[in-house]
Amino acid sequence: MFKSISAVLIWSENYKKLSDWYREKFGFEVIEELGYANDTGIGLRVGIFYLWIGNHSEVHGNNKDPYRMMFNISVDSVKESYTEFVGKGVWRPPINGSRHFKILMAISAN
Repeated sequence: MFKSISAVLIWSENYKKLSDWYREKFGFEVIEELGYANDTGIGLRVGIFYLWIGNHSEVHGNNKDPYRMMFNISVDSVKESYTEFVGKGVWRPPINGSRHFKILMAISAN
């Protein structure tokens, strides 16, 4: 049946601004940029994962519910990553998860 989720797609009215935010704050690598009439966006590499940030005619304005979609990113040190994100202007207080992990939240541009 299904093996895995191969990509996450995030749609935006201003995909360039949003993809720039992910590149600047997280250091994700651009692996492709498409500019076709009905397929416009930027593909980013996140380790072995693919994140697509694209333009969509039915998406307008900022996300009114920032808790609707979240995705986890593995890091070597939550504490070091938190300090780095605070320095980049991305701030959300860290919260403790279970005994196996801690959670670092970031606020996106959209």
